Amino acid sequence: MAFRKFNKIVSLVIWYKPRAKEVEAVKLYNKDVEQVIIVDNSDTDNCALCAEIANVTYIPLMENKGIAAALNRGCEEAKHLGAEWVLTMDQDSRWDQHSVRQYIEEAEQYEGLDEVGIFSPFHDCDGTPERHHRKGRYELREVVMCSGNLLRLSAWQQTGGFREDFFIDLVDDEMCCHLYRLGWIVVRLNSIMLTHKLGNGVQFLGPTRHRYTPHPAWRYYYIGRNLIRIAKLYPEKAKYYRNHALKELKRLLLYDWNEDKHDKLCHYIRGLREGMHQFPPSCN
Repeated sequence: MAFRKFNKIVSLVIWYKPRAKEVEAVKLYNKDVEQVIIVDNSDTDNCALCAEIANVTYIPLMENKGIAAALNRGCEEAKHLGAEWVLTMDQDSRWDQHSVRQYIEEAEQYEGLDEVGIFSPFHDCDGTPERHHRKGRYELREVVMCSGNLLRLSAWQQTGGFREDFFIDLVDDEMCCHLYRLGWIVVRLNSIMLTHKLGNGVQFLGPTRHRYTPHPAWRYYYIGRNLIRIAKLYPEKAKYYRNHALKELKRLLLYDWNEDKHDKLCHYIRGLREGMHQFPPSCN
């Protein structure tokens, strides 16, 4: 079989209050893409940090407009540059020095390439990838985290873009659900690994080593609200996301013993209530 090569690929990195280590992370893979686009949600201009990055376009938003708005702004710039795919990256995700080139080559060999809206790497979020079971070289997934994805720009455009009213949480879930509704598929490449930090780090609690990811209190408003919103937008997924909402509440009640637990619960319950009473605009 003759493998098709991707046309122009650019990397899209979202920054928020970046430091030198975020620059070093970009330098590990910028040579493997034709252009790097950095969209900065900080309230300051961090252009000086880009001096060591080759082929970079820096877009300061000068305020935190949320992950969805930053992703859309970067995708628009990538489309303007003539890209076919964007590699979407969080600032706290890490590849090794060879993974991006191997990732692209592995994606190019997928037989159903024309059906794919998103390719995803295998995410190592807790430092113990051996705990997870992988099913084959390529695996169809319902949803994947946004960081490290190869996103087809024509598919992104067909969805109308990432939902900016979601602001931060479940932005990636909503995009995957929307792509499937439009007939695209999401494929994970199990041989490619990306190290990604979730929230304030993954914790393992109790004798069963229960996995729990704590977040800052303000995030729980968006988690609660968007879990309900996505259940309304995609009735075919409603049971899963409503169960997810209940599980998140259980985790907060049983596994979070930080001093701001009450604040987190208040934010989460307010988000659930607003999600139930405010129906989001429908998608295509």
